[in-house]
Amino acid sequence: MVDWRILEAKADRTIGAIFGEEVRHLPQKNGTADPGRPVTNLRGVLHTPSPEGTINIGAGVVTNMAASEAALVIERADLGSVIFRKGDVIRGNELPSTPLWEVKAVNDRYTSIIVLSLNQK
Repeated sequence: MVDWRILEAKADRTIGAIFGEEVRHLPQKNGTADPGRPVTNLRGVLHTPSPEGTINIGAGVVTNMAASEAALVIERADLGSVIFRKGDVIRGNELPSTPLWEVKAVNDRYTSIIVLSLNQK
């Protein structure tokens, strides 16, 4: 019998390799840089809404977002010791004007990915 977690991780790796882009994680503590956690460049799939405000995150899952919101999907295997917290900042390194988002929520309930909900700064 095939372990579904292995298949899920393989699918997530493939999507990340095809659609991933570089972002910078800027840890924050009380609104300023957190010296206890290093700044890290990593790859993830950055979902920003269409003009209609929708994003498709795969498997037929479509959700609505405000224009200032985004979602970042990162593979657990790529994280190492990176810890995400509400209030941290994500910079879109490969996007025009390198926009900034604040992490508003961290969802770590998936087996092979972590999903960050973001608000544009």
